[in-house]
Amino acid sequence: MHTLPILFKLGLGLGLFLMTACSTAQTSNARTPGTPLLHFQKTPCLGICPSYEATILENGSIRYIGYSHVPVIDTVIFTLPAPQLEMLRKEVAQLNYTSLQDTYLTNWSDMPSTITIFYESGKVVKQVKQEEGGPNTLLDFQEKIHTLIMGMADDEAKKRLPIR
Repeated sequence: MHTLPILFKLGLGLGLFLMTACSTAQTSNARTPGTPLLHFQKTPCLGICPSYEATILENGSIRYIGYSHVPVIDTVIFTLPAPQLEMLRKEVAQLNYTSLQDTYLTNWSDMPSTITIFYESGKVVKQVKQEEGGPNTLLDFQEKIHTLIMGMADDEAKKRLPIR
């Protein structure tokens, strides 16, 4: 008879402990350290379009999340070497992104989008959603970012191959 109240108290205490631990873990994982410089996302289509997103931080860290038709379908942290980070900063500055339209859309329903979000001091300054068209400077910039990120994802995929 006396064991039931003790088990109840233990269960209640354990439940409160687990709730607190889970709450703390969710809060700390929700924050990404560092200040964002650029967020780049490729959305899916009805075909085999690559779908992923990557947030490039001011310190050169890249938080990559691969969704489909990419070399790595996972969340991975890459590190951009200092010379490449400096080159990226120069290309962002040369793009004059604040003058870009917010959207470059198409009439086709299955076209993927490339979404680019530009930050200054960690705050969103401009978001551009591009499906089709747009200035060549934007298209070239997007291609450079895509090539850079896919190169890092390819390298990560090769690291994950089994040793033969």
